[in-house]
Amino acid sequence: MFAIWWGSQADEAFSDAWHSDAAAVSGESIMNCRSKVYVSPKLWYVRVNVIEAQDLVTKIKNKNPEVRVKADLGSASLRTRISQNKNLNPTWNEDLMFVAAEPFDDPLILTVENELAPNKEECLGRLVMPLSKADKRFLPSAVGAKWYNLDTSMSDDVADKNVKFASRLCMRFSLDGGYHVFDEATAYSSDFRATMKQLWPGTIGVLELGILSAKGLLPMKSKDGRGTTDAYCVAKYANKWVRTRTVVDSFDPKFNEQYTWEVYDPCTVITLVVFDNCHLHPNGGTDTRIGKVRIRLSTLETDRIYTHSYPLIALQPTGVKKWEKFSWL
Repeated sequence: MFAIWWGSQADEAFSDAWHSDAAAVSGESIMNCRSKVYVSPKLWYVRVNVIEAQDLVTKIKNKNPEVRVKADLGSASLRTRISQNKNLNPTWNEDLMFVAAEPFDDPLILTVENELAPNKEECLGRLVMPLSKADKRFLPSAVGAKWYNLDTSMSDDVADKNVKFASRLCMRFSLDGGYHVFDEATAYSSDFRATMKQLWPGTIGVLELGILSAKGLLPMKSKDGRGTTDAYCVAKYANKWVRTRTVVDSFDPKFNEQYTWEVYDPCTVITLVVFDNCHLHPNGGTDTRIGKVRIRLSTLETDRIYTHSYPLIALQPTGVKKWEKFSWL
């Protein structure tokens, strides 16, 4: 069997012919060679303003309670300070901030704790709040405070039948969409838009990027007693990531793929990184980063096509190193 294909992503045959460059790959590994487009999930700031609690019940009667609130969202956990009111009606008026991504799978769990000793707490009640119930806001004005009944069925040595009333927690709970949640270095950010789409500025143009080739890559691993590299490129701008197909066993890979992004701010940066694909063979491990290129859009002119070759920048234990050539259009 014999297959030859010479073309680019714009060709109609691309969807059928792309795998001709990866004929030596078979099985499930073929899925790791394909081009991919990934849209980052929308990030929100979760603001929890814990104000006060009322009618708490504790099993320790001869000690002034030292109460605080612990908030858990996914793997993140925050605590308020211990209330200065050493009684069962503590106050805090303290903000706790989290970051959550859509869709909101993890609920916010608040636990009112009474510190008995170092690293020993008594649970006075819990509150589970799905993020879907939070008020979304994009203006500076705060949402209204609400009272919530605490669930004491999980507290220590307190039976449901002995609780004749519910302890309560007063707080403000909102998703703040008037800010941008930074998920990359601020000096090289590709997006400054707020979470709420209503606050987005108008587009100023479209960025077209053609990822052509790389030259002079070094061997990143060994195969059958010789050095080899299976290179692919990842480009990230705003909330969209793109990944080219993997060119197998080549130190001068040709990608010839083109992608577009809408541009809202000229003072942004697009980042391109070349990786060595280590998932094509058993026990391959983690993909190795070969080098990266960063391009500031403020250095580009509108309605002009640039064709450049950039040296890839790699951070090594000995310092920053420039090597190989990477072509883009």
